[in-house]
Amino acid sequence: MRVVARLLLSCLCCCGGVRGVSPGRLETLGAELPHLPAPEAQIYAVRLGEPVDPLVAAVVGELPWEESLSGAAGALGMEMVRTLRPTDAWQVRWAAYRAGYPYPVQEILHQTCSRGCVAEQVLEQAQGLVQPGDHLGIARVRGGSDDLWICLLGRPRLALPPVPRALEPGGEISLTAVGGGRSERVELSLVSPSGHLEQGDLWQERRLVLGEQGEYWVQLRDPQGVLAGFPVYVGLDPFAEAPLAGWSLAADSAEELLHAGWEALDLLRSAYGLDPLEADPILSAVARAHLGDRLGREGPEAGEFGGAPASCRASLGCVIPAGAGVEACAQGWLVDPSARAALVDSRCTLAGLASEQRARELWLQLELGER
Repeated sequence: MRVVARLLLSCLCCCGGVRGVSPGRLETLGAELPHLPAPEAQIYAVRLGEPVDPLVAAVVGELPWEESLSGAAGALGMEMVRTLRPTDAWQVRWAAYRAGYPYPVQEILHQTCSRGCVAEQVLEQAQGLVQPGDHLGIARVRGGSDDLWICLLGRPRLALPPVPRALEPGGEISLTAVGGGRSERVELSLVSPSGHLEQGDLWQERRLVLGEQGEYWVQLRDPQGVLAGFPVYVGLDPFAEAPLAGWSLAADSAEELLHAGWEALDLLRSAYGLDPLEADPILSAVARAHLGDRLGREGPEAGEFGGAPASCRASLGCVIPAGAGVEACAQGWLVDPSARAALVDSRCTLAGLASEQRARELWLQLELGER
């Protein structure tokens, strides 16, 4: 794959054309308005093929261009051109879901150059990163007198069957851990809209009936990490934006982190139609004890604070660099099945937060419970 990419790069327009396409032809293709793949799909599925943009097709050649991932790249590029701001990992993740790509996105590359140009830097970086089995989402977006090229690198380690993004109540999805003669254990996690967590090994095809209205969360992982993760919407249209989209609040101290943590929790609960969490002094003391334990201080062990069977009880931690956005904590919890199950559970009405700064790191501890 890298050899193919290197050969293509040696044939860019500055060196006499690509795949027999003359520099003049490339200039003509570049002058046309970019053609973007659809930013939204109805199913999660891989669609390898030829780029819809003739200029992108001319320079991508045999590289693994994937339509869903390219739809996400185009949507991100349009947003970057509109706002004149770079994208972030959360936007990338949700653009991929919206476009129907359920696998982890490893890299985002982008380059702005004059209208009709070929983004040699992006292509060179992509060929240095791509491995056999990877997918590339590449799109070209026009903004004023410039073109923005954007590339997403996806790295699937299994092949999922097509999965619908939206269903009517009582609909079902089918999941298998196919591909590569897999011998590792694959764990399936399913979180219902009300926070019910179902987990088990995926040794063969599983058919899951989704009867509750709202947003389900599906995750597959093996000992190496997450294989796939995505939302499925039952009885409603897929969310147009990710939870906490457009919200950011940086923290430079433990005090700022504590304030921003409560604000992020309120926004997150509101996004799922839940009442705000009530601060509880006992859970706050538990949070301080657990945080001290995480930081290596003498204190109560985590097991001393277990909740009643089948009750809402969760202990969640997060570490961010000082000056970073606190939303990263809530975003990480939302895509972790166990954490998400507690955060969207309507029985969870009480919370305690604790924070501390160590050097240039900020530590946050959240305890959830119910009356």
